[in-house]
Amino acid sequence: MPRDLFQGLKDHIIFDLDARRVYESQVVSRRRVLDIGGRNAESISASNINTLKKDVESTVICTDILPEYKPDLVDDICQTAVKPETFDGVYCVAILEHVKEYWKAIDNIHEILKPGGEAFFYVPFFYPFHDEMDHHRFTFAEVARMLEQFSEIKLLLPGPDSGYGYVFWYLNTLAAIRKAPRLHTFLTRLFNAALKVVLYPVYRLNPRSYTFSEFCFFYTHLAVNHGFCAWVKK
Repeated sequence: MPRDLFQGLKDHIIFDLDARRVYESQVVSRRRVLDIGGRNAESISASNINTLKKDVESTVICTDILPEYKPDLVDDICQTAVKPETFDGVYCVAILEHVKEYWKAIDNIHEILKPGGEAFFYVPFFYPFHDEMDHHRFTFAEVARMLEQFSEIKLLLPGPDSGYGYVFWYLNTLAAIRKAPRLHTFLTRLFNAALKVVLYPVYRLNPRSYTFSEFCFFYTHLAVNHGFCAWVKK
């Protein structure tokens, strides 16, 4: 039996490289949103939410485990004091790698959401060790598994300029490429385009049950990426 590159998850994967912004905006535009680990209203997380949200009247509550960040609510999502079914949306970006028992955090997020509520996640995969508490890395298959209690799951890419090329230049410059984001974007796209050229003869030598585009998508964006996103609905 031929190998299933997508681990039975093809129907959950959004192949559109620009899909993140659409789903992210949808979640942060819900009436009442919990920004987990978002520090405070002056943080990068809050700035992203304000840029993305469509409903200016939606309420965003920022939480953090550290009181010195002065969040709206000091809270540990693994032992949350937030009452069940009190939020329409949950924003959880670059947080689950920093908690030891991320499955407890996910269970609590499920409880916090109202029926029909939505959540948006980002977790790292190929990403350097960072912060004092950095415990986990997540494959796209693990993202789907850990969120399976939700009624709907969509797996998304972190952005159009991600994938193997992004990781290659980020790691091989020891993150120095961050100082030149336009150059990073250019080199990422160049690398990913060159990778397709290399993959074509490999694909032709062994005809697959999936298209060349799908073959490239897996090796460029799923097999190697700095992280993955997910949209879920309770």
